[in-house]
Amino acid sequence: MDELNWTTRWEVWRDLMGTPSSARRKQVNTFLETRPCLLYWGDSWFSTPLYMNLAKQSMSRIDGMAVVVGKPGATASKLFSAGEIQEVSGRLKGSPFDAVCLSAGGNDELSERLEKIFAAWMPPKRTRKISPEAAFQILLESKTLQGVQNRYRAVLGAFEPLLSKRPAFRVVGHSYAPLVRIGAKADLNPANIGLIAWLKGSIGPWLWPVMQHVLDDKAAGKVFADLLLKDGFRDMVLAPLAAQDEFGSFFSVADFEHTPGVDQDAFWNDEIHPTQEGFAKMARIFNRQIRDRLPIPKQGAVSV
Repeated sequence: MDELNWTTRWEVWRDLMGTPSSARRKQVNTFLETRPCLLYWGDSWFSTPLYMNLAKQSMSRIDGMAVVVGKPGATASKLFSAGEIQEVSGRLKGSPFDAVCLSAGGNDELSERLEKIFAAWMPPKRTRKISPEAAFQILLESKTLQGVQNRYRAVLGAFEPLLSKRPAFRVVGHSYAPLVRIGAKADLNPANIGLIAWLKGSIGPWLWPVMQHVLDDKAAGKVFADLLLKDGFRDMVLAPLAAQDEFGSFFSVADFEHTPGVDQDAFWNDEIHPTQEGFAKMARIFNRQIRDRLPIPKQGAVSV
């Protein structure tokens, strides 16, 4: 098909798909015999409009059809609310999606949510600073990570019944890359996001403004971030869900820890967002995970 094959609006998606008995739908069905139909659902890593994010970098390497939905800055608790899950589940039943890509959870432990966890350290209080390991233990005791896992489990539990009619259906999540530029604001300028940079000014950071009151320095902030994103989100939230005794039959995780260049400042646009080029490198890893979960006739349509 010659026209646009991905969108961020369900209204446009309906036009792209056509009605079930239309000539357009027959054309789409033929097209999708050897190409994937994907749904990307997530926060800013999928939905920021400022530059080519992870979802757009992924889609740009796939010959297929896709829709991306979500909201920058959204928490998993809001993005994957019961109402949103119900709506997306209905969309899945109405369109022949091969896979859903999920991206959420980081925002649940940042900004005002993180400030609430460490309220005892916030000004004007002056609680004695602690080690990153002790801070991570406090975060675990807050059960925010458990709350994130519960939302993922709710999503996967709602999607699992699709397997009875669509056995090849899959869900793909991802870990976060280890942070490097602790405390860095977003680098917004006309070169990377256009003239809107003059209006946006700067955004972020989201972790260090809180943790600077809890930890000794940014080096300790880096240790805490690694514990949060790797030991916490990846290993405690996602990994158990991808185990065979949970949702391992249809849920898998792309791990970005060893993305080439991830440990360099140039990879990062700010404290928690890679640059457009950084997302491009991550998309290769993400697409490999997507490709390997698709039916064999469709795998050739995915580039890495």
